[in-house]
Amino acid sequence: MATSSHNYLYHHVAMSMLTSQTHQTKPINAQNRYWRGIALDLAYVPAAFVCTYAVSSYFNFSEHYYVWARQYEHNLDIDELLPAVLASLLALLWFAKRLIDAAKLLIQKNHALLQRILEVQEDERKRIARDLHDDLGQYLSAIKAQAASLLIDTNSSAEAQLTAKSIISSANHAYHATHNLICALRPVALDDLGLSAALENFIDTWRQINSLTLQNDTSCQVNYQLHIHGDIDNYNETTNIAIFRIVQEALTNIAKHACAQTVLVTIESRTPYLTITITDDGIGFDTYKQTTGYGLLGMAERVEALAGSIKIISQAEVSNANTGTTIYIQIRV
Repeated sequence: MATSSHNYLYHHVAMSMLTSQTHQTKPINAQNRYWRGIALDLAYVPAAFVCTYAVSSYFNFSEHYYVWARQYEHNLDIDELLPAVLASLLALLWFAKRLIDAAKLLIQKNHALLQRILEVQEDERKRIARDLHDDLGQYLSAIKAQAASLLIDTNSSAEAQLTAKSIISSANHAYHATHNLICALRPVALDDLGLSAALENFIDTWRQINSLTLQNDTSCQVNYQLHIHGDIDNYNETTNIAIFRIVQEALTNIAKHACAQTVLVTIESRTPYLTITITDDGIGFDTYKQTTGYGLLGMAERVEALAGSIKIISQAEVSNANTGTTIYIQIRV
């Protein structure tokens, strides 16, 4: 179910939240750390002013400059140097503003390009899913029907009927595998029932997979929960696909790496923002280390394409527990 990835990634900072009381300390600590960072940055300005003033007063820079300037005042207008420097600073500020405006325009173009790439990707997935359903599905059904005809043929030998049963079993297995692949490529419920129903069906699928896993390993029990607040069925197809893929990729990553027992997906639609909070109580990870996987990268690209923000917080960052990860996403819709 993992999505394909591209080579660029933007990270934006957003506050994190949880609805589970068990994990409340994690986002609160992360928020405090975020605001402490802003306060520290703001403190640099008066600190730089005080330090500069103290050093200048101690070494008497102004007096030394005045003495030096008097040596050249007959030949050069040294006293006009300060306005010239000020004009140069203003010119640099204007140049910096132009660079910032150009960077904003480039980011907007990158957003549009990334969005187009994702749309082409989804169109190709839809085409492949349709071809699998129309061609491979029909051939598998035909193979199954032909093998079944051997079972009801009284002239068939016992060996032929045994082979027919094996063919039917293989055809059923291939059919179910193809069905799962089609659902991964293109969620049918998303087209037919809407985003909320598609997400509920997707979570139910993960619960069924977990139930099958429990038959072999009772230690793998995972409690999947989905909470939707507000109406999320009125977004355009691009937003619907992005939201579905984000949840899909997050659950895939959790299943592969988190070793979690509880996974909570909370989606809240409150104009003009849509927020997605995905929480697990797994082993966590160091978000400052560069990951070689494509899951988080694919999620961040989809959020970036929608000009949203994503924040990934692991318990390993705010305590020594090394348990739990929270993904907080905010999209303006």
